[in-house]
Amino acid sequence: MIVSFLTPTPGFANDLADVARIFLGNIDCRVNEPGGEMTVTHTEAVTNGLRTCRVRIEGPFGADETREAPVSPDPLLEKRYHKRLIKQTLYDGMKRALGRTPPWGSLTGIRPTRLLYEAMGRGLTLEEAEGETKALFDVREDKAALLREIVQVQTGLPQPSALDADLYVGIPFCVSRCAYCSFLSGEVGKGKELPPYVNALEREIEGTLALIAEKGLRPRAFYMGGGTPTALSAEQLGRVLSACRPFIRNALEVTVEAGRPDTIDREKLTVIREAGAGRISINPQTMHDETLRRIGRRHTRAQTEAAYALAREAGFAHINMDLIAGLPGENLEMFLETLAWSRALSPESLTVHTLSIKRSSLLHLWEAQLPDGDMAGDMVDAGRREAADRGMRPYYLYRQKHMAGNLENVGYALPGRECLYNVDMMEETGHVMAVGAGAISKRVDPNRGRIERAPNVSDVSHYIARVDEMLARKKELWREEWR
Repeated sequence: MIVSFLTPTPGFANDLADVARIFLGNIDCRVNEPGGEMTVTHTEAVTNGLRTCRVRIEGPFGADETREAPVSPDPLLEKRYHKRLIKQTLYDGMKRALGRTPPWGSLTGIRPTRLLYEAMGRGLTLEEAEGETKALFDVREDKAALLREIVQVQTGLPQPSALDADLYVGIPFCVSRCAYCSFLSGEVGKGKELPPYVNALEREIEGTLALIAEKGLRPRAFYMGGGTPTALSAEQLGRVLSACRPFIRNALEVTVEAGRPDTIDREKLTVIREAGAGRISINPQTMHDETLRRIGRRHTRAQTEAAYALAREAGFAHINMDLIAGLPGENLEMFLETLAWSRALSPESLTVHTLSIKRSSLLHLWEAQLPDGDMAGDMVDAGRREAADRGMRPYYLYRQKHMAGNLENVGYALPGRECLYNVDMMEETGHVMAVGAGAISKRVDPNRGRIERAPNVSDVSHYIARVDEMLARKKELWREEWR
């Protein structure tokens, strides 16, 4: 659907479009260009310190909604409140016209836990912060309770200090491309790019560890992700992990994404275990072989079961499993079957994702449709009940655009098995030194809410040729002391 947004504040047009997508799904947004199948007209006025916002919707359905709010004297706060007022006015109109209340209300952001942390920073209790979020944004009671439980778990974990840093190692290769994937990963093919990539990666790791030592940073969490790290050979995997050994031996946790069951063998698991990793991910996404073929996974249920058995034999006491609710062709019964099957494999942590169709994914190119939102919601709820039945607690959450049912991705873990790196990344509470093509380093100043980033180039051949520049970008990120 083409939606025309006629607004005196075009800088907020994308925010209006995000609200419309909550109700309408994927839309083509036109800003101040009349003629769309639906027109959203936004007008406003400020009188005596009060901003009045009006939104009129014309098209397949109509609505006319008005809201008002005081103008803040703080320019930064005013920009936030101004945007919030416009979004909530459109949300009210669509909710009234369509008679539907989305589970996350008017929220469109990636990290809703931040709302609770911000409220607690203003002196509210956790329960009061939950209530405020529920009331301000029309968040459904069970979703608000989920946020509260996650914050409770997170506050009980070791918190990063100003000198703690995580190390991320990116391996942007896979044996095949999943239909839902939007990551800039290349298929291994004949593997010609792997040797020069590993050479460049070792060079960047060496320089990054020197920078960590120079700045007096302490190892916190190590994470090797991708792509699929086990797309590397055992020898290549061992070289990369050996280069990281000075960091790994002092880290609080060490995770390697084994990921695809068809890339896992005994030799690679031995290399990972001997390098010091205590946590790995083996991610089937579903137990159904037909679905796996449909989404391009190129492995089977039997291979997943064999990979779990090998990992336990290799001594891994913490395995994470990823599942996706709403995969093409699946219904609630099939997802329940996957949950029951996963119970027998007994992962210590479980991440339940909701299908999101990104613009760069094959599903988007194939013009695939997201599954019914109510069915996806039932799947996500089933995942939460299953995790609770196993004694797992939710410990991190994030949301994405173009997600089935406007839902969420949630990580669950048995007590003491939460992944610190996942929390650090989702809450943006700690520094990240990142190496590899497409990796993004991050420097965080929690006192001022300041975050600076240094991205590496995503193209593998460019990364190999410019690896010294990638290291220079990290040095520039840490060029000065923050006061």
